[in-house]
Amino acid sequence: MAESLPVHRVIKDMGLTHAEFFRIIPGVFTDCVPVIEGRTIRASWPGRQLLVTLGPEQRRRIALLALPRTEVMLEFRGFSEQQIGEFLAHFDRRFQRGGG
Repeated sequence: MAESLPVHRVIKDMGLTHAEFFRIIPGVFTDCVPVIEGRTIRASWPGRQLLVTLGPEQRRRIALLALPRTEVMLEFRGFSEQQIGEFLAHFDRRFQRGGG
């Protein structure tokens, strides 16, 4: 089913560890139960599927400061442009950190 659906990929460079990502990601999916296998998360809705794949944990170095970094690929199958935009806005809000 999902193989013939249109595919749209988004790659995000996120400043977090895998542990932080997996702590937050369940809150992103309020209308389905994702399946987590290793560094991959699958979520399905009627006629649509999302595959989220984490790259290896890395470190971003700025002078003496070392910050976590993980590349995250989101692969949308069967989503309209509007649905992708709405999901990404929700995703970004869930991962947003406070600060000032």
